[in-house]
Amino acid sequence: MKKNVLASLITVAIAASQPAQATAMATELNSLKQRITQLESQLSDTMAAQASADKERAQLSISGSADFLATASELADGSHENDLDVDSVELTVEAAVNEYMTLSTTLKYEEDGEDQELFVDEAIVTIAAVDSPWSLLAGRSGTPFAVINGNAWSDPLTNDLTDNTDDLLLLGFSQGIFSAEGYLFKGQSDERKVDNLGFNAALTFDNGFAIGAGYLNNIRNTDPLQADSLTGDDKVSASRINVSYTVDAVALSAEYLKTGSFKELAGRPDVTIWHLSTDYATELLGAPGNLSLGYSKTEDTERLTDAGEALFAHSRVTLGASRELHENAELIVELVREEDYAGDNTDTINLVLSTRF
Repeated sequence: MKKNVLASLITVAIAASQPAQATAMATELNSLKQRITQLESQLSDTMAAQASADKERAQLSISGSADFLATASELADGSHENDLDVDSVELTVEAAVNEYMTLSTTLKYEEDGEDQELFVDEAIVTIAAVDSPWSLLAGRSGTPFAVINGNAWSDPLTNDLTDNTDDLLLLGFSQGIFSAEGYLFKGQSDERKVDNLGFNAALTFDNGFAIGAGYLNNIRNTDPLQADSLTGDDKVSASRINVSYTVDAVALSAEYLKTGSFKELAGRPDVTIWHLSTDYATELLGAPGNLSLGYSKTEDTERLTDAGEALFAHSRVTLGASRELHENAELIVELVREEDYAGDNTDTINLVLSTRF
């Protein structure tokens, strides 16, 4: 009898506890569902924020470079000079404005004798589509006349004649092995109108050979030729032809520039400048490096003077070696010999730490 009563009590207790257990289990399940929903929402927000950050990083890039220079020279009169310089610092910010436009701005600090300045070296907007061979560039940039090939740290004399930054508008075309561009630029001596123009064309082949040509309707209106000996205002045209060839570790290049006549100078000279360079990529002291040799020469520039000093040397020879210092840095040693039109030489050795990021 007692056993029957005990069994009945247990049955009643179990029956009474089942609704309470079911309610507690349902509450736990609801709480768990809410927690899972909350975690899913947090994960979605985190992924969206990460995607937005990745998109911003893809649209905005920052790069820069800095060259630190130690130099020693023996001048034509036998005297000696040496110096330490932060030669140049560049900071470039590039941003994708939208699907078709890219904005790029470069700030530059440059050591130039006693002058030290920070300035906007380039500020351009490029309009282009991925599937189109055409592009349009507008803003402030280097006038793209000379083609400076070679890995020498010191610029060739062709750059001395054509180094010019100006406000310009450039239309470019590139398809297959052919590329061309035409451009207008403001000019230095007469900014009342924009009537300075240039044109470039090039063929670049898969075997490493390339050939190009260029034309400028008025090189007089560029920065290097703002000299007191040049008093005329007539346009002086200039033309260029360049070739290059790369095979394995060897790169060869040549460039030839010729201007029209400067009628205000005695003999009405037209200026000729040419440049040859050879580069050889090799390993130096266990790291990637490069050996370079460059030679450039001018003809009929001795009458182009400013404050009584010649604007251009008669010839310039560079012999250099560079070696990478881990990533994004290299050490450069370079010998430079310049000869003036009197036949006197200036010899310089440059030691450069070049960095970039």
